[in-house]
Amino acid sequence: MIAPWGDMLDAVADSPDQRPAVKAFVADARQRAEEPIARRVTRYDDVGRHRTQLDGRAVPLPRDLRQTFALAMSDFFAASLLATELPSISAAHRITRDEALLARVIAQLEEFTTWSPIQRPGWTCYHADAVLPEGGDGNWLATGMGVRAIADTLEILPDGSLPPDLRVRVIALLESETVSVVDDWEQRRPWFVSSDNPMTNQWMLPTEGLIRACLTIGREQAPEEYDLGVENFLRALSSHGRDGEFEEGIAYAGFTVTSMVHTARAMALAGDRRGIEHPYLQRFAGWVVQHLQPGRQAINCFDAGNVSPAPRDSALFRQLLSLLAVCLDDGVAAWALEKQFEGPSDDLVGKLARAAKPTASPDPPPTYATFTRAARVNWRSSWRADATGVWVRGGHDTDQHDHRDRGHVNFIGRGMPMLIEAGTPAYSHPELNRTFGSGAGHNVLQIGTDWPDAPPAGTEIDTPPGWQQSHHAAPGRSAELCVLALNAAGGRVRVDVGNCYDGVEKWHRHVSWDIDGIEVIDDIDLVDGGRDIVLFRWHLGTGERVEIACTDSEWRVTWPRAAMNVQADEPVVVEQVDAPDCTLRHHTEFDDHNLHTCIIVRTATPVHRATVTMNLSCEDGP
Repeated sequence: MIAPWGDMLDAVADSPDQRPAVKAFVADARQRAEEPIARRVTRYDDVGRHRTQLDGRAVPLPRDLRQTFALAMSDFFAASLLATELPSISAAHRITRDEALLARVIAQLEEFTTWSPIQRPGWTCYHADAVLPEGGDGNWLATGMGVRAIADTLEILPDGSLPPDLRVRVIALLESETVSVVDDWEQRRPWFVSSDNPMTNQWMLPTEGLIRACLTIGREQAPEEYDLGVENFLRALSSHGRDGEFEEGIAYAGFTVTSMVHTARAMALAGDRRGIEHPYLQRFAGWVVQHLQPGRQAINCFDAGNVSPAPRDSALFRQLLSLLAVCLDDGVAAWALEKQFEGPSDDLVGKLARAAKPTASPDPPPTYATFTRAARVNWRSSWRADATGVWVRGGHDTDQHDHRDRGHVNFIGRGMPMLIEAGTPAYSHPELNRTFGSGAGHNVLQIGTDWPDAPPAGTEIDTPPGWQQSHHAAPGRSAELCVLALNAAGGRVRVDVGNCYDGVEKWHRHVSWDIDGIEVIDDIDLVDGGRDIVLFRWHLGTGERVEIACTDSEWRVTWPRAAMNVQADEPVVVEQVDAPDCTLRHHTEFDDHNLHTCIIVRTATPVHRATVTMNLSCEDGP
């Protein structure tokens, strides 16, 4: 049953068994309240002051774009901060009735009412050749986060807490935001409206802002605006996979679906259950849980961000699952929090989830799944941390924020990462496109030995011939994933990736596995009699040097608990190199010391076709 945040907080505060958690939460909120209020800055030189944050992509931009982009992004960072901070301090005030906490909330809201619009234009200006359209680029992420901050705060504070004149100004700000968002859709101003792309987070966050602003003002005061928001929301929900899958990495899914759940909950509280009962939200938790791999690893394809499912430290998983548990009463989310983590998150929603005590599913989720829209097969031998785990990527035309990872194979052998991908650093990382997002960051094919040139700051790389292309490069750059067998004992799949490459007639990747190991057979044909070096990378779950030996028939690569054998119908060379890492060691910024070992397998001479077989086995372990 949906209840206002304030009522749920009152129940938490009155519960004897929640007192230690409530005490810790209030202490954390008091510490937050000691921070100065966040203030809007209006000059590039001030971004980073007054609790604002600088997006590193702004630094290399031309002067005019630098300020425009930096200020727009500082709005998003500030609104995101307040979406967490304001409700937390408000909740602590409701629990304690401490007037100092209320004064801090009022001071921040006084400042907040001057931020009109909540999202300033310029968020599209992250490339050196960007041009801000006349009239701006429209409402964006700060719109949703900022309205959420205000709406949750007003829902939590006791009635009559705000001075009447301040409440009038808060409502006026929300009214202006609704007018602005509606105008964006009528004028088709933002790129995601003009291209009709409801599956992106950039569509969803302004939609949350519109709906929640209407509900806070009063649904009856803005019926047409509310109807537009709900229409756009339902389109967003229906744009995703039928099995609850999201077309991007788990970090983007978490960000977007968090917005969806907050929106659906607010609608249900007002008596409109169209969002909260939508099949996509009902199935989404199952897709989230499928990202949990053995060895406390996570499936980190696409722009997954710094994801780690450590029992206590994974803020992304625990916060998202806690929100699903408390707002949707989701049994799968509750099961994961109980069995895979140390309970709900430590934030406001997590505290409410602990008090609500949603009923966990009695049976664990399946240990394997295949997703059509997410173009992936997931498998693990059990839900134990020392199980074996596999995921294999295909590619779909709807992929967004995608890396050149079609055909990637990941393997965790009895709890130990063995085949990994490079991961995703911050967007400002100097090697983001060249060595992380490109084929070089994944266990995939490359034709030839050319390396992408380092691009000028703020631009994308030009993919060399023979490297995997994105589906954005040309229509139909998908990679069909065919599941031949998938059960509790293992699986067999084929991925057809050839049309993702220029100059490649065929690349069929055959993958089979069980609890003890994995085999990958790659068949490659080049077009029109062409000949070139055929090269594969295998990113290893170790940063140590490995042993490489060659016999007449095969190459053997060994490291603790693992052995890789490579055979081919053409002579090949096997070598090891260091590769930048954002998987084994979670970080976002550039660090020369975060490296893992990568095995490169390449034909000794240019060939027209080749078949290369790689077997990897767990040599010992539990």
